[in-house]
Amino acid sequence: MNVLIFGGTGFLGRNLTKELISNGYQVAVITRNQKITANKVEGDVKLIEWDNSSSLSSAYDFKEFDVVINFAGESIGNHRWTESVKQEILNSRINTTRFIVNAINDGIINPKVLINASAVGYYGSRQDDKITENEGPGQDFLAGVCRKWEAEAYKVQNELTRVVTIRTGIVLGSQGALTAMVIPFKFYVGGPLGKGNQWLPWIHIQDLIRMIRYIIEHDEVTGPVNGTAPEPVRMEGFIKILGEVLKRPSWFPVPEFLLKIALGQMSEMLLHGQRAIPQKISDVGFEFKFPNLRSALVDALGNRNVV
Repeated sequence: MNVLIFGGTGFLGRNLTKELISNGYQVAVITRNQKITANKVEGDVKLIEWDNSSSLSSAYDFKEFDVVINFAGESIGNHRWTESVKQEILNSRINTTRFIVNAINDGIINPKVLINASAVGYYGSRQDDKITENEGPGQDFLAGVCRKWEAEAYKVQNELTRVVTIRTGIVLGSQGALTAMVIPFKFYVGGPLGKGNQWLPWIHIQDLIRMIRYIIEHDEVTGPVNGTAPEPVRMEGFIKILGEVLKRPSWFPVPEFLLKIALGQMSEMLLHGQRAIPQKISDVGFEFKFPNLRSALVDALGNRNVV
């Protein structure tokens, strides 16, 4: 089976590529610069150059691809959320998705499935309710981005192509958000962010890439899927277990007002949480390798020394 990945050079894309190739898939990655990307991917990966501004028909003959996966989008955590940064966060997701959807609707690509990234931020700020895929969107900035991003993906009109939007939580692995969360523990100042009672939906990187392969191979999975582990925890619980795994104290909280001063509106994604449950993927038989947070953190951190 041939898979085409947009945004394939990031942490998630690289791990997914390895998983797919090791299971007999043929993988191609869309890139703006083949020479630079060649140093970021491993294994027998085809690189297809595209400028992200012209029709995909000008880049390659895409008829061979059975699966399209779209992870493309500006990182939400690299910069303070000024109005221009917020616009780039939205545009970078909408524009690439629109090109992909147009290519599918025009018959340039004829995949059996389009898997489009999203996030649990779709649900906005929630209290203690368990959130399945049936819940509606929230009202804050990230919820608006996810809602518009998913809506663009569901504009696919090709009856042969099912569409899945995977709403991920914090992905635990050797890179990504966990790397940043470990840093305060180096200086013995690890602790919860804000009040600590907000829910923190998470998933181990291995489970997320296995989930994506499961979605490819199971035609009954359609629509939104919560890409989270079955046991979400509160921020204070997450930090406590992280401190225990790292053998460091976790009693130094970061007050909510300091986060707001330091990060501005970006603090929303740290102070607001969702008790998201992976109901749909569990109902069709997917089994998690790391359903428990402690075992997930032990594996993700490996023998990492925080000193």
